[in-house]
Amino acid sequence: MEIGQLYQGLTFLAYATGIILILVGIMLIKVLIDLSKLMSNINDTANLVKEELVPTLKNVNKSVEIVSGVIIKAEAGVSKVKEFIANSPLKILAKLSTVGGTVAKGFFGGLCAGLKTFGKKK
Repeated sequence: MEIGQLYQGLTFLAYATGIILILVGIMLIKVLIDLSKLMSNINDTANLVKEELVPTLKNVNKSVEIVSGVIIKAEAGVSKVKEFIANSPLKILAKLSTVGGTVAKGFFGGLCAGLKTFGKKK
């Protein structure tokens, strides 16, 4: 009787293993189909991005060239203004205002010191 029960248990185990292998196979096939669809979608997306990216990069490159040209022209203008100021009497006025500021600061500093000295109460 024990051998009959052993055979019955082994038969049940064989059927259960067969059913599990079939289910795992079906799930594996489903995963492979989904993976194939995903790869197809990724390929389509990559092609779309590639098609749209090339004109965008061309536009960016053109914009950078335009901005670079504007910067070069602005630098040339700034250097001309610097040369003009360096060769004009405005340079003397700029130095004069610096000297005048120093003199005024010294004058007002001395005036305040004198007022403090003579303004002290005894």
